[in-house]
Amino acid sequence: MNQEPQDLESIQTALQQFLFQAPTPEEGLQILIDNPELLTDFVDSLFELLIADAREQENEELLEFFTGRHLLLEAVKEAISQKDIALLVAIRQLLLLKNGLATNTLEADESKEFLDFQDIMVKVLAWLKKPSLEMGISLLEQYPELLTDRPVRLFGWLIEEAGKHGDKVFVDIIKTLREFLQTLRIALIDKNSTTVSKNDLSQAIKEALEYTDFSAFTLQPEPAIFLA
Repeated sequence: MNQEPQDLESIQTALQQFLFQAPTPEEGLQILIDNPELLTDFVDSLFELLIADAREQENEELLEFFTGRHLLLEAVKEAISQKDIALLVAIRQLLLLKNGLATNTLEADESKEFLDFQDIMVKVLAWLKKPSLEMGISLLEQYPELLTDRPVRLFGWLIEEAGKHGDKVFVDIIKTLREFLQTLRIALIDKNSTTVSKNDLSQAIKEALEYTDFSAFTLQPEPAIFLA
């Protein structure tokens, strides 16, 4: 059973926009991309309740409306990989943290860690989007800090934040990415991250791909860690 997310107010606001302020599928799609928390199982269950209620009231107009919006929601979820949905939520969490920083609600050490997370997140996203193993290796050579504990700490924080939204799939996917990076670091434990060779990186990545369990990527049967 899904845990009730903590930011119900933001979900309610985004859901109202999706339901009543997006007359076209294109506008609805944009709202979903801007508010990835609407792509969770929790919101799925809300739609099921709305549809069931409209059916019970025999309100065909509402039934058609809610069913159509739910179909759009499902179509977007099918079109976007589970990994990308999880990363959209991760970006959303960083933006929420940035807003907290702007309103001075964070302690000094939290502010410093956020800035580090923001920098690492940009590089992690760039790395994940590389279309081939070779290009991914080149980016790791360019940003050796991705081979340190910094991205592992980032994913640890994201796991904690994603768990607050009550959708286990996000947590599982982020855990998978963290496991991959941890395995990669272990494979390179006796190497200097700033001078590691391309051959060493290639071998370490292959070992990490073989070791890591990618079953959480239910919409991606292949462990395509560098694919968009």
